[in-house]
Amino acid sequence: MKPKKTRRASDLFISFCFLAFLFVGMAATLLRNSEEYSFFENRMLAAMPKYTPEGDGNGSYVNQLETYLSDHAALRTTLLRLKTKADLALRRPVVNDVVVGDGILLPYLPAEQTDEADIAEQAVFMADNLKGISDLVSSCGGHYFYVHVPCQYACYPDRYPWFLNNREQISQLSVDCLTRELAARGVNFVDVSIDYWAEGRPEKFGSIGDDHYSMYGAFFAYQRVLEQVVERTGLDIPILRDEDVNIQPLANPYLGSRERKLLGLIDLEEPLYVLHPWEWVPFTRIDGGEESRSSVYALPYNPWDQLTYNLYMGGDLTESFIDTHRPELPSVLIYGDSFTNAMECVLYLSFDKMYSLDMRHYEGMSLTDYIQMVKPDVVLCVRDTYTLLDPSDNGGVADAGDESF
Repeated sequence: MKPKKTRRASDLFISFCFLAFLFVGMAATLLRNSEEYSFFENRMLAAMPKYTPEGDGNGSYVNQLETYLSDHAALRTTLLRLKTKADLALRRPVVNDVVVGDGILLPYLPAEQTDEADIAEQAVFMADNLKGISDLVSSCGGHYFYVHVPCQYACYPDRYPWFLNNREQISQLSVDCLTRELAARGVNFVDVSIDYWAEGRPEKFGSIGDDHYSMYGAFFAYQRVLEQVVERTGLDIPILRDEDVNIQPLANPYLGSRERKLLGLIDLEEPLYVLHPWEWVPFTRIDGGEESRSSVYALPYNPWDQLTYNLYMGGDLTESFIDTHRPELPSVLIYGDSFTNAMECVLYLSFDKMYSLDMRHYEGMSLTDYIQMVKPDVVLCVRDTYTLLDPSDNGGVADAGDESF
């Protein structure tokens, strides 16, 4: 049996090592250069909160500080990768909120009740707002279309394990309710998912490691949307067919957005594709008021550079404008989130001018003011299944303070 002094010295040494570890970790966290964005987690990191007496009193300051320290902890990515590696070795079906399937990574969708009355109410609210935007576009001489494209979980509901939620019932109910409400208000609605299903849901349309559709899926959506635009408006819009374009894969490794393929530990062979018309259409491009290079792809310098979905149009730009200098063709305004990016890479080929807005970040003016300023012939709002009934940002509420909506 150890003497009491020896045990006490041993306990003190262990306590000292533990406190030293905490001190060194805290010091390294506070002294390291803070990053604003986590590449592997594909999200913005918490910013250092500002101290206020109110925040101190209600506890919000301490909570925000805890989040900041957690996001910026030293060796955080290394420790997260070690944990992820262990979870994968244990063959857990959900790792870091990612469903790890056979050759596919899907978003984890928490269990939820299908509230038909709530979904119907959301569809009514959404349709009323879209009716207001549609009427505004019509008053400016244009045509408005609300477009639904399926996101990844809507493309692959059968790839989820039977015990996990795939939102299939909620997704279909949302589409059905919105279709009915928009039809009652005379608002043009294009549900691209119907055409996806008619084609047998080809895997080349979607992605196995990202939420977005592939360039094949974006090109297919472009064709179906413009077919509906031409049919319902009578506008003379050239629509590119499969034989008019060349779609090729890039050799660069594509990380995708499923937590950057689980922090780079999952090897899923999936390229990104670029589309080029056989008949070149020259154009000028302006991003955020400044002239940009005449390309719709942010191509890498080397074939070994890693790619993200920012390849298309350079990512989520607040405002972009492409002029093909063909005044005999109509103009188009497309707005939405990142699901517009790949479609924009082909959409401009069918129009004289293409305006693109991301209202999540654009602060120049309201959507209604922008429409009244440029008076486009066609306005497209592109939403995926998850955001279909979401009125925030690009979802349908053009001006929260406008009493006409």
